[in-house]
Amino acid sequence: MRSLATTLAIAMEVTLILMVIGLTQGMIRETTSRMKGIGADIVMQPPNSSVVLAASSAVLPVDKFVNLLQGIEGVSAVSPVLVFWNTEKGSELIFGIDPESFNQISNGFLFLDGKGLEGEFDVLIDDIKASSKKQKVGDPFPFLNRTFRICGIVEHGKGSRVFVPLKTLQSLVGSPGRATLMFLKCPSEEQINPTVARLQQRLPGYQIRPMGEFVSQMSEAFNSDVALRYFLAIVKFIATVVGLFAIFLAMYTAITERTREIGILKSLGASKTYILTVFMEEAFLLCLLGFVFGIALSYFGVWAVGHWSKNLPILLTREWIFKAGLITLASASIGAFYPAVRAANRDPIDALAFE
Repeated sequence: MRSLATTLAIAMEVTLILMVIGLTQGMIRETTSRMKGIGADIVMQPPNSSVVLAASSAVLPVDKFVNLLQGIEGVSAVSPVLVFWNTEKGSELIFGIDPESFNQISNGFLFLDGKGLEGEFDVLIDDIKASSKKQKVGDPFPFLNRTFRICGIVEHGKGSRVFVPLKTLQSLVGSPGRATLMFLKCPSEEQINPTVARLQQRLPGYQIRPMGEFVSQMSEAFNSDVALRYFLAIVKFIATVVGLFAIFLAMYTAITERTREIGILKSLGASKTYILTVFMEEAFLLCLLGFVFGIALSYFGVWAVGHWSKNLPILLTREWIFKAGLITLASASIGAFYPAVRAANRDPIDALAFE
């Protein structure tokens, strides 16, 4: 039972690390994947804007820039988008779009049910959000003290999970005629870089990037975020401490239970190195069993979370499985070393007399 409890504690250490890191990386990958899926070739943002859209403000005058950009060689379509970070019930980015121009950029939505944005308070949601919230066409969608109506359900992968009319969102957030960014389309892939160069020359100071570069910088920004790094460091520290104390307690208890056996071994000529090796091998065996069980629990957790909510993607990578193994090995080595040394230094006479 002691060995089983230790194995489970180590397994939980591995599962905690892999699930938290996997959830973080999964959400980053899923967010960047949805941005790629929009189909835009170029992204334009105001000066000093962040690639993390939740931290970007709506300051671009829509009419001025749409007319300006459409007159630049290499730009075949322009779509203004207002991004709003909704924290009313969780955390999600909502896109305010002009349906006609957004369809030109993205080649249109794939509708699974319902129809497009027509009314002032219509809302489109993707299939993952509809499935996770058990929503259907015609259901109310409360947002910013207004009740929208779900007019359609579309296939996921077009930037956001929720789309509302641009003018409606501008009015609700107090940014009439403004947008957070502009998505641009080029006639061909070969014209993307020359068009970016022309735009940067025409609009110095504005953040103008090819979509591939924008997505890459977004991923780097998420991974280099200071708060996120501290959060992950704390998780890894807690998991390591849990594993360390689990191993320490198990090995200390094992030595106490086996004091007489240690005395018998030493009286038969067993060296300190031999005794030390016996207990370290046991610790490493428990570590290995816990690691394997932790990986199995993690994959089960991925399946369970995916079955419960497709809105929470979890990405388990070989890199982090390897790192979790190293963290587990380190905690097992540190936790078992002192009890093992203590066992190796027991006096055989005292050990044989132990009751």
